[in-house]
Amino acid sequence: MNQVQQFLEYIFNSFKIWIIIQPWEAGLRVRMGKHVKKLKGGMYFKIPYLDSVYVQEIRLRVLSMPIQTLTSKDGKSITMAASMGYIINNIEKVYQTLYHPELTLINMAMAEITEYIANTDATLISFSEIQDRIITKMNEQDYGIDVQYYKMNNFAIVRTYRFIQDQSWVHEGLTMDSKK
Repeated sequence: MNQVQQFLEYIFNSFKIWIIIQPWEAGLRVRMGKHVKKLKGGMYFKIPYLDSVYVQEIRLRVLSMPIQTLTSKDGKSITMAASMGYIINNIEKVYQTLYHPELTLINMAMAEITEYIANTDATLISFSEIQDRIITKMNEQDYGIDVQYYKMNNFAIVRTYRFIQDQSWVHEGLTMDSKK
């Protein structure tokens, strides 16, 4: 029964001649792959099979940055995690410049943090300088995105232990089954 319902929804949506953009969304209508029109909140007509409509929310979005382990200029290991908030202010520019906007923002921010930490002693690291630097770097390129904030959620100077995990490691004398 569920497959029948999905099929009927597909048929209905294929011939639907309107699209509704909510007030907190922005959209693009691309007609025959050439003509692009920005859509704001409201109801718009579309020609089935000739128009493609792309809709994105323009409210504040928050990215959770993965945990990052870095080495400072003085050789200290630093583990940190952060979050970044952004809004889409030009949907057409986003679609023209970025393939995966969230992944791109995360990678750009992580690269900027890596550069800052690698060139700074651990005792001189400034959270506010990192935040200002990230926001400035993200907003200097016009991707149609405005980074509103960058906040570190987790920061620690830690000792890092790395275990050898390749095939060259020999485990002579290391067993888990016998007690000595």
